[in-house]
Amino acid sequence: MNVGAPRRILVIAAVAGLLVFTTGIAVSVATKGMVWTIVSVTLQSLGSAVLFPILVSFAYDKLRERWLGDEVWRLFNELSDAGITRVYKDREFNTNADNAQTRLSEEFLSHQSGEIYIMGPTLRVFFNPLGPFYRDIERMLRNANGAVRMQALIEHSDSPAVRERTSIEEPNLAPGQKPQTERDADSTIATVLNVCATTGSYITLRRFMPAPYCTVVIFPNVAFFSPNILAPEAPVRLPMILFRSGSHGYRMLKASFNYLWDHAETIQAVP
Repeated sequence: MNVGAPRRILVIAAVAGLLVFTTGIAVSVATKGMVWTIVSVTLQSLGSAVLFPILVSFAYDKLRERWLGDEVWRLFNELSDAGITRVYKDREFNTNADNAQTRLSEEFLSHQSGEIYIMGPTLRVFFNPLGPFYRDIERMLRNANGAVRMQALIEHSDSPAVRERTSIEEPNLAPGQKPQTERDADSTIATVLNVCATTGSYITLRRFMPAPYCTVVIFPNVAFFSPNILAPEAPVRLPMILFRSGSHGYRMLKASFNYLWDHAETIQAVP
């Protein structure tokens, strides 16, 4: 059965119901007597039983289509006003080719010139030889030959955010033992030093005290923003939001980065 067959059946049923209903009215007007009255009422009841549900259903579908259409356009307009061009359900890789990890990887590989600003608690997912982005970043810097530079921010070891994260993720940490988040930060610093030694000193890394619990990667044309929470599970798998360059969201992310970069409690780690 083709797509238009159900609609044709409904139209035929509606027309038939209208004819039966109209015939019933005509009989009641043109004739008299108990028998004809019964026939008239029967025809009107039969016709209305077929016709009216179809009309109500058709009207409901049209109104719902209009209301949902208006709602969808309102949502699109609000997303556009905020500068949001895409929302991924999380920042992880999945079987769907259109996922946040693949999109971010492609952005690194296609970037040929200009500054990249990146911040997060430890950024180990980016600066880890076994991580999903390390080879992409290394290749990008090597191919650009100085045309691309990165400014990276990670948390300071004395940041309150580190203590909060450790208390949740490692509640049974032995006294004097270094928390995982600090070890991750140390690993990031060592990896950045190695990248600079092999590709050139194109990455500047600083450690900041008022650590925002989020991950941000800002390219000249788009900003990737992934919020985090102090949850007992990691990764948290909250959405990855993309903001277009020049939008309000993009400007606020850049302003936050600049504020932390020049903050009095931010210290230089690399070089």
